[in-house]
Amino acid sequence: DEAYESIKHGLEISPRSSLSWHINGIVNRGDNNFEEAIKCYEEALKGDSENINILRDLAHLQVYLRQPTKLIDTRQRLAKLNSLFVPFWLGLAHTYHMLGKYDMAVKTISANEEQMKNEPGYGPYEISETLMYKNWLIELKGDYQQALEHLKEIRPKILDVTGWKEQKANLLFKVGRKETAAMAYQDLIERNPDNKEYIYGYISCNGLDVKQPEDEDAALEVILTLQQQFPSSNTLRFMPLTFSNGENFAKAADSVAKHALRKGIPSLFISMKVLYDNQAKSKALGELFDSYAVQLRDTKRFSDSTEDEAASVLMWCTFYLAQHWDYHGDHERALQLIEEAIKASPETVELYAVKAKILKHAGDIRGARDTMDFARQMDLKDRYVNTKAVKYMLRNNDVVEAEKNMVLFVRDDASHKIQEIVDTQAIWYMRERGHAYRRLGDIGRALKQYHQVLSSFDTYRTDEYDFHSYSLRKATMRAYDDILKWEDQVFSDSVYVDSARAAIECYIDLHDRKTAGKPFDAIAEKKDKPMTRNGSSKQGQHNLSAGVDEVKVAEVDKDPSGATYVDAECHLSEALKYVEKLESAVGTQPATHALAFEVHLRMKKYFLALKSINSLKAIDSSHPSLIPMVVRLVNGLESDTSFAAPMKAALKAQLDKSFGEVTIEGTIKANDRSLDYVLAGAKALVAIGGDSNLELARSMLADAASEKYGETRTLSNLLEAKDLLIKAGGSLESHLPELAKEAKVVFPLSTCF
Repeated sequence: DEAYESIKHGLEISPRSSLSWHINGIVNRGDNNFEEAIKCYEEALKGDSENINILRDLAHLQVYLRQPTKLIDTRQRLAKLNSLFVPFWLGLAHTYHMLGKYDMAVKTISANEEQMKNEPGYGPYEISETLMYKNWLIELKGDYQQALEHLKEIRPKILDVTGWKEQKANLLFKVGRKETAAMAYQDLIERNPDNKEYIYGYISCNGLDVKQPEDEDAALEVILTLQQQFPSSNTLRFMPLTFSNGENFAKAADSVAKHALRKGIPSLFISMKVLYDNQAKSKALGELFDSYAVQLRDTKRFSDSTEDEAASVLMWCTFYLAQHWDYHGDHERALQLIEEAIKASPETVELYAVKAKILKHAGDIRGARDTMDFARQMDLKDRYVNTKAVKYMLRNNDVVEAEKNMVLFVRDDASHKIQEIVDTQAIWYMRERGHAYRRLGDIGRALKQYHQVLSSFDTYRTDEYDFHSYSLRKATMRAYDDILKWEDQVFSDSVYVDSARAAIECYIDLHDRKTAGKPFDAIAEKKDKPMTRNGSSKQGQHNLSAGVDEVKVAEVDKDPSGATYVDAECHLSEALKYVEKLESAVGTQPATHALAFEVHLRMKKYFLALKSINSLKAIDSSHPSLIPMVVRLVNGLESDTSFAAPMKAALKAQLDKSFGEVTIEGTIKANDRSLDYVLAGAKALVAIGGDSNLELARSMLADAASEKYGETRTLSNLLEAKDLLIKAGGSLESHLPELAKEAKVVFPLSTCF
């Protein structure tokens, strides 16, 4: 605030001062007000159009905000002011690259690359990277022959030998010299026989496409030849499974499975899981391992073996089958098999981890937590097992116990262990902790955890800024381009999306409670005090010994209950911030528009609510939430007497034109075999309210585990039905016991109903 006041005072004295405007831009940039910072830099340039520092800062922000059409002018001005400075003309070349003007990018590098030899700080590595970047640009403009000739020319100056060889093989294939390209890929495979791209490239050079059924046999022959040359390659052993079918698949699976079982590879099922989307392959794998189990139990050897197998082979086979049947939802059979494996090898930690997973899928969250904690105690030094145990504790809502175990692997000299977890951006922990608090009804703490996750992703995004100058100085242009592409999709990461949606739902819940006259109060601090360096839980600031006669103050969280988020002036405005981010990052996902609708409807922004409906319809016209959203919008319009009548009529006309006369009951009746439609309809009925609507919702939800809903009776759907039933005022004597009884039939091992 003091800085802004000083800048304001300076501009009052000298409104055209380029220095004041530049500093204003720097301060705004530091506060992440990037658009405002750009305006300040542009104002500063009006008073000093050739100031390199201002132009450079402006260029960095323009590329950060992906404004290449404006950036090109800034880069050209920088290059004109100092054409000998390498980062300026490299930046200009990359801007042409961003605009798709590859020819101009190549010309820019060609006109200046000789200068690098005389520039201090630019040695063989920087020259090598620049030349490889130039070659890539020649390829991008489509002149493959020129790119190949250039690649041969620059070979003596290239330090990235592997990258050069990869580009050589790629370009040889593109110019049609497939035999020579095959030799190049063969050379690469010798360097790394587990690189899939090399192997697929080699197969393509032989005129084969693994996606085409007619090429299957020939492609298998090529891989078999490579396997003989590189017998230690797991990728070559596994690859045939991804494209072969029928007898070829069975033969390849037999080879992979026996090798893994004899080696005792616990991750075999995880590797095979990618094949389970293919129903025929999934069935074949189940039958294959069943046959193994029978053979090993009866004869202690495989049918084609001449010697008895080790006892561990049957154990790992049983271990695989347990995961196979768990995947297919037969949890009782899976549990029986994993118990058999544990009996054979009770000291193997991986068996207990899979048992915990099976119990989790079966709905026994407490049993899963206890099993995973038992596995943790078998090897207290195993960080991974400890992490899994912590996750299961959080899913059982044991927040305090999870925290105690989480801090075991935090560095000993950390002044505040929980803050250390936040600082190291352990986003999986923060997200799971947020979900646990939310299930416990502590919305404040849940929101705090979600915001910590979201803040971590904001940091990933803002950290990009530092690379705009660094990458140009170091000439790491290929890596720089990869960074920008990664940053472009950082907010579409599943952890970010899940946390943002959860935060939006929490804000909606806070708004609804406040509207109903029952505002949520942040739950006061109880047992889960922040962990200090010695692992104890205390409040306030802690004087911790940091050395001889030295005391270090450990700052603790000033808002452990998340009151800042609970007491926000407008919860819907806070939710809208993340709705807009999700619309930008994952606008193709239906859930994004369903959540946007919830916020817009409550804010009485009916045209935006209609936009959300139309966006959802464009993605999935049969989505379960679509018609309930239409009905809710119509109900909202009818109940809002303050909304202008002409606009109300226009909206209704648009809805009638797009959907006609629709009802929630009619939609559910038309899709009476899907629980998803029941849940979406019940949610809408509860939101609309009214005794008849609530009673209808209760009756539908109490019957959610009915056999007619078939495979849509997933554990998550039934738990959602339970939560909605409670929200709809379901009776503890009739509705909830009825749902629990039927859910027990579907998930007999469950303890969560």
